[in-house]
Amino acid sequence: MEKKSFTYAIALLVFILSLFPANAYDSFSVPPDVHIVLDPYSVVYEGDIVPCVVTGNVTCKYWQINNQSHHTTFFGVSPVVFDPEPTPLNETFVNFTVVVENEYGTDSETIPLMVKRIYFGDIHWHTTLCDGMYPLNKMYSNAVADHYLDFAAYTGHGEFIDRLDIGYWRVVFQNLLHYIRYGRNDWETIKSEAEDHYTPGEFTTFLGFEWSACQAYPGGFRQSKYGWEDVSHVNFYYRDVYPEAMSYSAWEAHTYDDIFQKMSEEADKGHLNIGFTHHPLAKAYWMNVGNKHLFPISFTVNWSVLASKIENSGARNRVFRGVEVYSQWGTAIGRFSELPITWSYAEEACCDKSDYWVESAFWEWSKHLQGVPFVMIASSDIHRVDRPGSAQGRITTKPNPAGIVAVYAVHNTREEIWDALNNCSAYASQLLKIRANVRFDDQMALGQWINCSSPLRIRITAHSTFPGEDCSGKTMCPHGYLDTELAYPVQDIWLLKKDRIRGQPWCTVVGHVTPDRSLAVVNFEDYDVQPNDFYFVAIRQKGQLVDPDTGVDEYMAFLGPVFINQVNLGTEESG
Repeated sequence: MEKKSFTYAIALLVFILSLFPANAYDSFSVPPDVHIVLDPYSVVYEGDIVPCVVTGNVTCKYWQINNQSHHTTFFGVSPVVFDPEPTPLNETFVNFTVVVENEYGTDSETIPLMVKRIYFGDIHWHTTLCDGMYPLNKMYSNAVADHYLDFAAYTGHGEFIDRLDIGYWRVVFQNLLHYIRYGRNDWETIKSEAEDHYTPGEFTTFLGFEWSACQAYPGGFRQSKYGWEDVSHVNFYYRDVYPEAMSYSAWEAHTYDDIFQKMSEEADKGHLNIGFTHHPLAKAYWMNVGNKHLFPISFTVNWSVLASKIENSGARNRVFRGVEVYSQWGTAIGRFSELPITWSYAEEACCDKSDYWVESAFWEWSKHLQGVPFVMIASSDIHRVDRPGSAQGRITTKPNPAGIVAVYAVHNTREEIWDALNNCSAYASQLLKIRANVRFDDQMALGQWINCSSPLRIRITAHSTFPGEDCSGKTMCPHGYLDTELAYPVQDIWLLKKDRIRGQPWCTVVGHVTPDRSLAVVNFEDYDVQPNDFYFVAIRQKGQLVDPDTGVDEYMAFLGPVFINQVNLGTEESG
């Protein structure tokens, strides 16, 4: 009986196999085939996944830009475009090739794509032309020599006088000299230094300044019914080094309305510009006696005033783009987000009030400024280090490493980097070049308002740091940091949104994963998406313990927010 059953089984197997074509027996013994499922001349952002269909057994695969390096970052059979070579300045598109191989052969496909690479910069720092310790030329020269940053911008305080290179006390003297109308303007020097250090494709500079209204200068207290809540420090950046462009101080512009009006008028003259507030929680002191801090000066940003109390809202919306969420002062998000706060403010340098935290900014924008963009960036605000983008702090109340801003652009040129910042195509990172990308219903929309489906689909890709150089030839290692401390994986990825239950300023975690790998691809869905919601992403990786006194060896990147305009309920396909 058993022998007869075995015979029947063999016969059935032979019959089943006969139904397949002859080449099916050898499906793993043929060359593979690859097809890129993307239209030629599409726009791809660094971190995007280029969809591919591959048949056959693949033992090796890689992707290339213009037949250069073999890249091996993949999600399944589809390339994840991290660290692509820069597009040549005289070209708009590159040849993007996917290659698959096995022992029986090789197949490839090439299509033209526009690739927006991630470039990193530090656009808030100081020199002896205001209250910094090192000359402007030295700061720029060190930044170029370090070969770490792709772009930089000096943002001296708007009150400039000449040759008082005496550190912080320059502020006191410049106020006195202003009263007697004495002193020269260093604005032309700043313009010429920006031009001298600009090399398109290699290193980009901007003409900028920091409007600095606070208790150290006029502004707010007497000029506005909101007092000192109607001032802060705002860094402005021109799209070009316009010969006739102006800088402004609290002597000429006392309130937010004043400075936004001035900068809007500059734009009317063709001097395009954008602004970002600096770290929104900070305070300093005119004098320290022993362990006592006397005469506080607040550098805070009251987001309610900035979002809903501005009279000339059109001027604000025209030039204002977001917030410096991290600098050497500390991290201004996390207090109301259930996030760990790496590199926090020193207690004596922080105004811990809910109105000032960045979570409140997201809430205020979602309530009052529908359609108006807003994004997070980071920079250093270095005063006592001889270069931007450094791991060194060198001051008790600001011991933290520099922050850097990441932007997506085809070329490293002044116009394209500025356009990326203007379009909020940017994110913040604490010192390290953490590469990341987030799409909401397949839309790249950092800082923007979008229409979406329900459920809302979010895809996050991230790549941690690595030793050596990236594919642009820039080092991955910042000044004051060890190259051996760059080979760490992505540790955490959080997706957060507005917490409608607890209310302002609270945010809640929608999803949290711990990838523990250098390349991470994460997908989330949110079925509870509503108009005026907002979302943002935080990414963490381990790094060097640069200051044993702090005990901090983790670094974070912050992306967003993304605001929801309308929700198409019941839609199953992504928008």
